[in-house]
Amino acid sequence: MKVEMSKSFPEGMGWRVTTSILTFFAFIIGIILWLFFYAENFNVYQNIAVVVVILLGFIAVMGATWASWGMKQGGAWRSNKKGDSE
Repeated sequence: MKVEMSKSFPEGMGWRVTTSILTFFAFIIGIILWLFFYAENFNVYQNIAVVVVILLGFIAVMGATWASWGMKQGGAWRSNKKGDSE
């Protein structure tokens, strides 16, 4: 009996998922390193600002990684939606 494996991810999805996972762990490690090793020299507001900057960096990488995929899927969805209405 031969089992055929279908392609589970659309093209270009693998590197996006990998980037997402690596960036998430880098975000967590960055916050842990900051809070345990560098935070004591700064006041609470400065530490909050550093954590927010790390979070914004994470969001920027995720946005840049997934924006092209979202635009491509949105265009495909829109063209399918137009075909359904006719």
